[in-house]
Amino acid sequence: MCYNLRQLEDIRMTDNDILVAKVLMPERGVFTVRVDEQLVVSGKVKSGMTGQFAVALDYGEDVGRVFCIQPYDPAIHGERIPGFRLLRALDVRDEKTLSENETLAAAMRNAFLSFTKDMVRDIRIPVARLSLGRKKLFLRYVTDQVKVDLSAAQEALKRQFGVDVSLWAMGPRDEISELGGLGPCGRVCCCNSWQRRYPSRLAPDRRSGNSLPSLMNGTCGRFKCCLAFERY
Repeated sequence: MCYNLRQLEDIRMTDNDILVAKVLMPERGVFTVRVDEQLVVSGKVKSGMTGQFAVALDYGEDVGRVFCIQPYDPAIHGERIPGFRLLRALDVRDEKTLSENETLAAAMRNAFLSFTKDMVRDIRIPVARLSLGRKKLFLRYVTDQVKVDLSAAQEALKRQFGVDVSLWAMGPRDEISELGGLGPCGRVCCCNSWQRRYPSRLAPDRRSGNSLPSLMNGTCGRFKCCLAFERY
């Protein structure tokens, strides 16, 4: 059984029980982590386990949001207990660190743009995030060029700031989902407000009469995701 956060205070544990949690990271990846012993007091999970948590991953400390927690079960989670750990709820010091990290990440993004200006002139970086422990920088970029080699800029950034750089490309839809905006309908773009995955099939209702390309493209310039919900 997978418990939500409001049910945690009702979980009774023995000294031999192990809890694992599923944590959603800012990049929307999911890690299964072991709940640290300090979060369990007198056989009961500490209260107040809501919001963002510090987690220990292979690249150091980072921030994620717990959305599921359950007793460790080898049949479900594998024979090896997860090595990653759920450390603590974010405190005032962590919040200060995250605020400082935003400034540092912006400086690193500007440095990366300067390294790439002679290679890719149209590059945009909507997302630049530094991990809580300042060991890893996540950069997501957009460019119209089909093939780009940014390894030299990636290494230069690593040498200058001493961080590992996770770099990957975004599409136009990904960019709008991060930055937001208003769709042609006048409402906030679905991908930014509620839709977390693009429909696998984008097929408009051919009987609807909306056949003009200008009416079928969203803010990103791609086919409207909402048309996938239209009938043939």
